[in-house]
Amino acid sequence: MAALLIPGCSSSTAQTAPTTASPAPTLASQTASAPESVPTAPGDADKTADFKTANANAPWVGQIKSATETEPGRIRVDTRVVDPRGDNGSQAAKTAIAICESAVALFGPSYVAVMENDGTNFVLFGHPSVPKGACTEV
Repeated sequence: MAALLIPGCSSSTAQTAPTTASPAPTLASQTASAPESVPTAPGDADKTADFKTANANAPWVGQIKSATETEPGRIRVDTRVVDPRGDNGSQAAKTAIAICESAVALFGPSYVAVMENDGTNFVLFGHPSVPKGACTEV
């Protein structure tokens, strides 16, 4: 224990500092997990790693920039896909629809937006303007 001198008191009378009832932390005996060993928490907004891992063999997985749960039940998938805005059913649209269908199957959201490389909506699921239960090019 450390001695503490209080001003105004005799220097010959040393008082001790009060002790606290809480134990000292034992950080040295606790080890922290490496970030890569911690699984994605269910409420974690960034779903990119989970989405890419689940679709590792999909031909379009390299087109995924990010997959984010913007709010509970709503997924936004940013891609590198560029749609030439040709006829419905272009190869780019088929890719975006496959990405949307995979997000629906994996996460079970009520809404999915697959975005083009430039950030515009490309394929939607769960939006009032598209058929119920379908990923549709917009």
